[in-house]
Amino acid sequence: MRGLIIDYFRSRSAQKRGGEFEITVLPTEMPQGVESDAELQRLSETVDALAHIEPRLAQVVDLKFFCGFTFPEIGAVLGASERTVKRDWEKARILLQHELTES
Repeated sequence: MRGLIIDYFRSRSAQKRGGEFEITVLPTEMPQGVESDAELQRLSETVDALAHIEPRLAQVVDLKFFCGFTFPEIGAVLGASERTVKRDWEKARILLQHELTES
């Protein structure tokens, strides 16, 4: 019984000192579908141009493509529904594809 009580107080103490956080490792490899550094630079510039037109779409692209977040995670970050994020992603993909193939 004593062990249970001590474990309980240790866990409460750990929660006060950041015990609810989990340490994760972010992948450092190149995002899938990117052939070269020049292509990644061009994509970044196109996303910057998109940010001037539609800032939220650029945020969705950053979170999805560069950070690897899922649609529910992006929705939580932006305060939007998963369906809205999916629509924004599709719209952003169309706009980016148009810009990248045009130039």
